[in-house]
Amino acid sequence: MRPNELSKEHLSFPSITRETLEKLTYQKYGDSPTIRSYTKWKLFEENSPLTLPTEAKAGEGRIRANVLFSGSESKFDLPEGVEVEEGTLGLSRPEESRILGFHFYALKRGYRLRITKDLLEPLVIVSHLSEKAFVSHHLSIEAENVNVPIIIYDISEKGAKSLVVELRLKNAEAEILTVGNHVSLSHHLLRATLGDGAKVKAFTIVKGGKMSHHREDYSLEGTKSELILRGMPIGIGSAVDYLTNVLQYGEESKSETKVNGYSHRKGWVVHRGVAKVFEKARGSSSEVSSHVIIMDEGSLGVSVPMLEVDTGEIETASHSSSVAQFDEDALFYLRSRGLTREEALSLFVHSIGEALSDHLERLKAKARSNIIELIKDLL
Repeated sequence: MRPNELSKEHLSFPSITRETLEKLTYQKYGDSPTIRSYTKWKLFEENSPLTLPTEAKAGEGRIRANVLFSGSESKFDLPEGVEVEEGTLGLSRPEESRILGFHFYALKRGYRLRITKDLLEPLVIVSHLSEKAFVSHHLSIEAENVNVPIIIYDISEKGAKSLVVELRLKNAEAEILTVGNHVSLSHHLLRATLGDGAKVKAFTIVKGGKMSHHREDYSLEGTKSELILRGMPIGIGSAVDYLTNVLQYGEESKSETKVNGYSHRKGWVVHRGVAKVFEKARGSSSEVSSHVIIMDEGSLGVSVPMLEVDTGEIETASHSSSVAQFDEDALFYLRSRGLTREEALSLFVHSIGEALSDHLERLKAKARSNIIELIKDLL
C-alpha cells in the first residue's frame, strides 16, 4: 500500500487530550540518574503545540532520502524489501512525559516500515523543519533476519521539532548513523528493542541548537543481543542534553556505551548515561564511558554515568566519567606546528570522532564526512 492510499481506518498511534497533557511533567526522577533537569524545558513550553501552529510547509530538500519528513509533508522512495503502512510499534506513549505528550498531541500521522531483505544501500531517513511551528515526525521500523544500514538526519532550523524513531530487531544486524544538525529547538527519541541474536552498531553525532534534547533507549531483551553505541554531542554556542539508557534483560547480552562531548563558545553539553543489567541477564557485560571536554572559558560540560547490576553472574561491568578543560599542552604542540587555535581544536575533535566511528563498517565514511561538516563552526 502506498502512503497516499492510507485511510483513517489504518490510523494507529496513541493520542492525548489537552486536559491530560496539562497534567504531565517533563521529567521524573526515574528518567535520569540525577534529580536536576538539564534541558531548558521552559523554551519548549514557550514553543509548544499549545502556542505554535502544528503544521508547516516542506522546506528545501538537500539530502536524497528514502523517507522524507519535511514540515508536515511525508514522502517515500523505498527500496525493494521495505514496506510501509500507517501506525507505530507502540514503544513510546504520550503519558510518559510532557514532551512526549506534545509529540503525540501535534502528530498527524505515524508510519511503520517492515524490512524483509538485506539492504545493499543505507536506508536514509530525513526529518526537517524550517518554519516557526511545532511539528512531530514518527517512524517505526521492524527488521528480522536481515542486515540493514540506517542513516537518520535530524535537522531543525526554526520552530520546535520532535522526532521519534522506534526500532524492533530480531536475529538482525543494524548499523545506525544518527546526525543531528540543529539551530532551533529539537526533541529526539530513538527507542529500540533487541531480540534474540540482534546486534546494533550505532554512532550518534549531534550539534545542538538553541536547545536540543536527544535521548536513545535500548532494551536488550534477547539472548546474546549486542549493542555498541558511540556518541558525540557538540555544543558550539548552543546546548545539547544527550541521554543514553541501556537496559539488559537477555542472557549473555553485551553493551558498550562511549560518549565524548565538546562544549565551545559558551555552549554547553550534558551526557547522562544509564546502564542496568537485570537479574535474569546472567553472563552479560556492560560498560558506560562518559567524557566531556570544555574547550574554552564560559562553556559548560556535565557527565553523569550510572551503572546498576542486579545479577552476581556478570562477565564485566564498568563505568567511567570525566569533565575536563582542553589540554593546553596538546594545544601548544599543535600550534607550534603552525595551526591556529581554532584549527587545532577542530583537528583534535575530528581525530576523536574518527576513533569513535571506527566500529562502523558500512557507514564509517558517511560518519566521518558528517563529523567534518558539523565541526566546521570551530574554524
